Amino acid sequence: MAQSIIAQPQRIMPAYNPIRFIADSTNKNKTGFRYIYQIYSGATLLGTFKVLPTFSTGYGEIDLSKFLSSYVSWDFSPSVTLDKAAPNSYKNYQVNIGEEYLYEITYTSALTNSGTNTRINVANIFQVGDQINITQNDGGVANPLLEGLHTIVAVSGTWIDVNVPFSSITNVNIDGVINYANQQKVVTYNITTITNLRVFNGAFTWVDWVTYNFNDYTLDGDTKQWLTNQPKTDFYCTLGQDLFLNARAVVGKKIYFQNNDGDTYSKNVVNNDSIVSVAVGCNNYGALTPITGVLPMLKDDTTYYDFWYEDAGQKSVKYRVNVDRRVQINEYHICFLDRLGSFSSFAFQLKSYERGDVTRDEFNKDVQGYVKAGAWNYNYEEFGFNTFNINVTKTLELNTNWMTQNMSDYFQELITSPQTFLKLVQYVTTEDGELVLDEDGCPIHVAESTAYVPCIVQNNSFEVYKQRNKHLIKQSISVKLANNDNVNG
Repeated sequence: MAQSIIAQPQRIMPAYNPIRFIADSTNKNKTGFRYIYQIYSGATLLGTFKVLPTFSTGYGEIDLSKFLSSYVSWDFSPSVTLDKAAPNSYKNYQVNIGEEYLYEITYTSALTNSGTNTRINVANIFQVGDQINITQNDGGVANPLLEGLHTIVAVSGTWIDVNVPFSSITNVNIDGVINYANQQKVVTYNITTITNLRVFNGAFTWVDWVTYNFNDYTLDGDTKQWLTNQPKTDFYCTLGQDLFLNARAVVGKKIYFQNNDGDTYSKNVVNNDSIVSVAVGCNNYGALTPITGVLPMLKDDTTYYDFWYEDAGQKSVKYRVNVDRRVQINEYHICFLDRLGSFSSFAFQLKSYERGDVTRDEFNKDVQGYVKAGAWNYNYEEFGFNTFNINVTKTLELNTNWMTQNMSDYFQELITSPQTFLKLVQYVTTEDGELVLDEDGCPIHVAESTAYVPCIVQNNSFEVYKQRNKHLIKQSISVKLANNDNVNG
């Protein structure tokens, strides 16, 4: 037997796009033939799939995207200011291809006499006592007793004897086919092995996937990309936003930062994993080491900064974060899982509205009352209708500030993201409840007061804005907190 690979995916693939293997075998025309695909992670067998040959080519074709995507999820650690291993964002695997088919042999040599039994001269793997089925080319017309089920009574590597009297054979030259009576198959695993494969938590659009090349995400040149769709040059971030972007980095290398004044800073990649999540936002870029210039990186007049992967030279494209210092009416941030597995964020700085929905169940209970002086009475505080299972759901209607075309396009990934987190911030207020603003007009938040809570974006439709049609673009969404508030009583 021989197999050949007609097509296979790239070594590193987005888990939610097609991951198709196509194999060919010289045995594909055998009766009952199946390709056997086994998927391993290390020594652990994840799954086995038996695939019928396709009608036109006989190839064994399988798409593993649905299967492998169930083994990847996401990594979100909002307290990280360096980098963090992202083991849930990828899965290493290998594919072993085997095959099975009905064991059958065709005999063309003349039948011979073996004492009183009939001998069939053919090379085989049968053993004494095996139950076999014989199908003759003439349907058993000439040798009716040889047609059908029989037991092997003697065997060698070149012949078998069956319990059919040779005296019943009227034509020794009728050919036939022999197989096991229970349709037993020959099964061979691991004929072909494809190793060093990996999927990551990503999904490219229909248009982009056909040009996908995993080498574009191997950080070894100044055009290579991180695992994110965040705009490279046209992205705005407030001072309170956090960004957690994934990259195929190497421990011991560096992330470089450079602001608009030309001051350059670095921090080491400290985690050793195939994919790491790096904190690079205005609020969470962490402790940096100055290379040129002085700390802090974000000064009062800083308008933007770039960051990139560094390994004895620039080894990724530069990503620019423009610092958004516009006056804010409110500030909410939503971190979301983008289509390539990173957690980026959007700020909602304009008017926001918070609403609560209460659901409750009730039942009508008999008022027990009491007996006094031979008469029944009741207390005023006794309930007839009683409530239980009270749930409070908070919904927020949020509005972004004016945004660029690229940010508006990227905003669609927030609306469609399966994982979103709302950043709750406690702000400094006066005795009258007014927000205390800094010199840039931004609310000052209480130190160590922030937390992320899961939320669900409620929008089921959205408008795609284009600046050629609408010069000023802003977006609105409605989000619901993913967990209800408990009510006592």
